[in-house]
Amino acid sequence: MKKSFLIQFTLLILLIMFANLGDRSEEILIDDELGNAGGIRVELTGDETVFESSEPGLVPEQGGTMVMVQSAEPEHLNSFTSTSAAASRFLNYIYETLLDYDYETWRYDRPLLAESFEMSNDGYTFTFKIRENVYWHDGQQLTADDVLFSIKAVLNPFVDCAPMRSSFSKVVSAGTNGDFIFHITSSETYFRNQEILGGFHIMPKHIWDPEGLLDRYSVEDLLNSSITREEAAIKEFAESFNLNPQGRPVGEDAEPIIGSGPWLFDKWYTGDYMSMVRNDNYWGADSTFIPGYTEDGAYLDKIIVKVISDATASLTALKAGEVDFVPRMRAVQYHTQTNSADFLEKFQKVSYTVPAYSYIGWNNDKPYFSDKRVRQAMTMLIDREAYNKYIAYDMGIPTIGPFYIYGEQYNHNIERWPYDPVRAVELIEEAGWIDHDGDGIRDKDGVPFNFTFSVSSGSTGSRYMALMLKEDLRKVGIVVNIRQLEWSVYVENLRDRQFDVVSLLWIGGLETDPYQIWHSDNIGDRGSNYIGFRNAEADSIIHHARFVMDKEKRNAMYFRLQEIFHDEQPYTFMFYQRDPGAYLKEFHGVKWIPIRPGYKLYSWWRGTSTMESAL
Repeated sequence: MKKSFLIQFTLLILLIMFANLGDRSEEILIDDELGNAGGIRVELTGDETVFESSEPGLVPEQGGTMVMVQSAEPEHLNSFTSTSAAASRFLNYIYETLLDYDYETWRYDRPLLAESFEMSNDGYTFTFKIRENVYWHDGQQLTADDVLFSIKAVLNPFVDCAPMRSSFSKVVSAGTNGDFIFHITSSETYFRNQEILGGFHIMPKHIWDPEGLLDRYSVEDLLNSSITREEAAIKEFAESFNLNPQGRPVGEDAEPIIGSGPWLFDKWYTGDYMSMVRNDNYWGADSTFIPGYTEDGAYLDKIIVKVISDATASLTALKAGEVDFVPRMRAVQYHTQTNSADFLEKFQKVSYTVPAYSYIGWNNDKPYFSDKRVRQAMTMLIDREAYNKYIAYDMGIPTIGPFYIYGEQYNHNIERWPYDPVRAVELIEEAGWIDHDGDGIRDKDGVPFNFTFSVSSGSTGSRYMALMLKEDLRKVGIVVNIRQLEWSVYVENLRDRQFDVVSLLWIGGLETDPYQIWHSDNIGDRGSNYIGFRNAEADSIIHHARFVMDKEKRNAMYFRLQEIFHDEQPYTFMFYQRDPGAYLKEFHGVKWIPIRPGYKLYSWWRGTSTMESAL
């Protein structure tokens, strides 16, 4: 590393140290050769599909309370209209889906509310046999009518769930055959149909549509705009659904959410906490899916989700015994503020990985970044290894593209662009960016190479990255201005494509369809192709791969797509991030999985403490 980089990183590290001096003075640095800072690093790269970080082999006990931290509060708890990860993480314990992941293969084909399912020979229709022993939390039986109602609610054009409804845009019909058979048909043999059509929350019809407003309409009716425009009951239902008290059960006397899952809704006090209690009448209490990971209802009596937005306050609450589990803390906290012998005796630290990658996005429509040679140069001017080492505490896993690095779609044959400032300058000059007027700033066609790097005011990592880039590009005649924006403004600028450069995180799945982010159809109209990537071959691959059912053939197409991304560099792909967390060692059955959020609380149990929360 050059001397200037050492000076730059030293200054950044000093800033971090001074900001946390009070905490660090009490710490004893405990580490190992992998840099785990006294914690456990979860790796699911081999045959192991579920990782247990607590002592294995103990006999589970029922009882006890867990208090866990969540950094954000949901805007509401309507499963269909909410776009909040905080809401979905909570509701996933209360509502259930027809299918779920198989924990041995991580394919979305394990029957849950469905006892069994089959796909038609032509690949267009899925038929689900609903279990006959499933009951809602209020005691009513769950039937195929509830499933049909749920898909009708999604497809109702007046229900405020446009992002979710877009996933069901190819549904052409759905119906029931008796009380326990549900079938649904798509106009396309899309490779993710099974996950989408079997993966939505089933909601109780008798709670959300007690007057049966949707009973008179078929799915085909709801897809017919001439009918939905004229039928007042369709709009009346949507207005009721959007504002249903089930979606905002706030306060002591609120009507509880009715689901079918292993947890019952308990309370929600906005700005403070949400809670749920064990469902002792859970229909699936005897289900065991693989040895070592069961979802036999739940062991804990109660889970309290405490809302603490500030990372420092979260860690303080953990150390003070006010919370038991912090799923995500800052890397600096994990590595420098939780290493005392007292902390490690009481808490287990864990770092784990889910499908989410960071990137720097170059607006391809700006004159500075319209040439791929310049974008390649930008990537080679970023010392990503140094950033990972000195700023991210080696928590980043380098990536070359948007597919999950531990998944089957990822192309491991591509080598990352190196950190190479000399070659980068050559590419910039080949693209015509030279200091023509001698003012020390490169220019082309009268346009100075002077751009703005937009960062969210709450993202320390993005700010440090922008500072690094500003210093390094200054040396080669490029001016970087840094603009910090509040998150809401940042998102609006992003959707309206009013930016030069951004730094963000995309959250995906074990298997990804790149259409939403990368196809040129999604440039403009607030689509997700924010940076304006256009490539005819890439568009063709993205479109055709969606309908290739042979996984090997489809993945080969995605391997080629990653080669195009590597050459074009519309993003500088940064890292898949290891999320660092910590939990009280009194908890056992602690399992970590490769899907968001990285854990499920079904198997967790508390073994030694009789202390209950005062909440």
